[in-house]
Amino acid sequence: MKLSEKIKLLRTNENMTQPALASKAGIEQSYLSKLENDKGSPSYDVIYKIAQAFGMTGMELINSLSQSYIEKNLSHIPEVAAEYASVRNRREKQFKRRFILASLVVVFGVGLVYLGSKGVVFNEKEYIYESLGVIKQGETPYQFNPDIIHQIDESTEDARTRIQNNISRIAIKQISLPNSKGSSFITEVNNGQRLYKLSGVVKLSSLKNELITTLGVMLIVSGLFIFAFCFTYKPKS
Repeated sequence: MKLSEKIKLLRTNENMTQPALASKAGIEQSYLSKLENDKGSPSYDVIYKIAQAFGMTGMELINSLSQSYIEKNLSHIPEVAAEYASVRNRREKQFKRRFILASLVVVFGVGLVYLGSKGVVFNEKEYIYESLGVIKQGETPYQFNPDIIHQIDESTEDARTRIQNNISRIAIKQISLPNSKGSSFITEVNNGQRLYKLSGVVKLSSLKNELITTLGVMLIVSGLFIFAFCFTYKPKS
């Protein structure tokens, strides 16, 4: 809306004649007539006086006009230029804040997708290890091996005797670990050690990781929407 159209609209809504408005605003009727016919270039003082006649401030009247009209016809007025410079500065700061927010949301979303897809937060596998018994001091780590222990050059007879003696010592113990420790590992226990061998891998539910991945995707999409909003309403240079 142009200034001329706005003045006419306000005056008509107030049932005021041109002479009445000119008198109330303290300007010449001939000058008001020019303004309503879109002629002449008013100063901010004149706009302010007309706005006061309708109970408005000068900037309230100006801001009610179309942006394109203001930029084309009123931007040369110092008060308008200063006001819009301030507005542009606020919009640029707002754009930067939104851009940073969008970047953080996307980065966080990508991070969640990675964590969920790799099962970093919630393991999707459980590693089952089994130990047959306690290995006493001085015994080989392979004490409970059911075959000949070639590492110590064990004979068939020695292997048979060892296996026979181990029968009474069998005390199977299983543990489950969230992470793999290889095919086997040794732990210290009372009166000796235990050799744990990997006996199986259990597949766990991936629902929690799927939820994390889904949340990450939602954040990425939200961040992209914020980016789109930022650039759609990016302040003009």
